[in-house]
Formats: sequence, structure tokens, C-alpha cells
Amino acid sequence: MIVPRFTPERCLILTDADVESLLACAMASEQQTLNSDQPSVLIPAWWGAQPDNDLDLIISAVEPAITRQARLYALVTDMDNAAYPPEDEPLSELATPRLHTRLLTEAAYLALESGIKRVVWPVRIPQNHPSRIKAIGDTLDRAMLVSRAVSLDATAQTAPEVVIETPFIDLSDAQLVDLARDLTLPIDACWWADAQTLPLAQQRRAHWDAISSRSAAQLEPKPGVQTHA
Repeated sequence: MIVPRFTPERCLILTDADVESLLACAMASEQQTLNSDQPSVLIPAWWGAQPDNDLDLIISAVEPAITRQARLYALVTDMDNAAYPPEDEPLSELATPRLHTRLLTEAAYLALESGIKRVVWPVRIPQNHPSRIKAIGDTLDRAMLVSRAVSLDATAQTAPEVVIETPFIDLSDAQLVDLARDLTLPIDACWWADAQTLPLAQQRRAHWDAISSRSAAQLEPKPGVQTHA
């Protein structure tokens, strides 16, 4: 099983309380136990595209889930600095690289000023993305360039630099499921578990059920194939 490299340092984690964010919480907590006496910080964020009239409802489900995940993994939250899309612009237009640049810039400055050198963005480019390789490259470039630009503003009173990491960006569905099982992630702590009246929550639950069932089926011996003890 491929295990993503996760920073051993205290970090600021952008979280939308989905499976990838839950995985980031688990890995940060594990590193915290080994390397740091200060907990990492969860910043609520949203980087997905959704109709404008659903976003408030989604956020109302995301924030309690973030609190649950922080409690589970002994992390801290900073709800006052949530990085949501601006209310005065249509979300349909912002669910683009421009939104990501704004999100990462805000998070990087917050980390820099808090003395934190690492920002973890648990974004993942899905396997069915029509231009997946290009999207992965563009996302990595954006994270690197924002990191460098914000680091130019470092002073003696801030962190010396900030680096934005995307440890899960190219994970496949199967790899994500394997990691979730290996770390015994409490999937019901994701935001969509308690928001089943929302269409997106239903889609996210159905997607997780589908990929986890498919992964489980791949582990089962095929008919006529003997397994060895």
C-alpha cells in the first residue's frame, strides 16, 4: 500500500470535512504524537463547485463535522478564519483556479503570521477528471508559486517560510479506501454523514459507498481461485 508523505511538523490544515480531510487529521495526529507537543490547526474551507443556494446549507454541515474531527484527533480549530468563497461573487464562477489561488494565499498568510511553516491542502484530483494529469500539474504549480510568493513577506516575527503541501493529490479511489481502512477512519465523521437531505451529501455518500464496495470486492478471492494461508 502506498502511504503518502505527510509533514512531521505542526501544520495548518485546510479542511472541508470530507474523507481526504479526515485522513489529513489522522495523519497529523499521528505525527503530532511522534514529533510535536503543539496540535495542528484546522481551518474550515470549501474549494468545490456547488450552486450558490446550497453553500450555506453545506457549511452548516461542514463546521460541526470539523469540530468532531478535531475532537477525535486532538487537534484545534480556527473557525474565525474560515476560507470560504466570498459571498458577493457567484460560486459557479469561483470554483476555478482563481478560487484556489485566493484560498491558498489566505491560508499561507495565516500560517506565516502564526509561525507555522506548513499548510496541508487535502485536495485530490479524481480519476475521472477529463484532464487529470494537467490538473495535477496545475495544482502543484499553484501551491508552489503561492508558497514562494507569500514566503517573500516573511519577517523576524513570522515563520521563516511557508510551504503548501498536497499529499493526497494523485491518490486513486482504491488507495484512498485502503488508507481509510488501514487508519480505521471514522467515515461517519465526514460532513455528509449527517446531512442526507442535501443532494451533494447524498452524492458523496453514494460515491464513498461505491468505491469502498468496489475495493472490498477486489480483495475477495475470485471463484475457482485458491487462496493460500
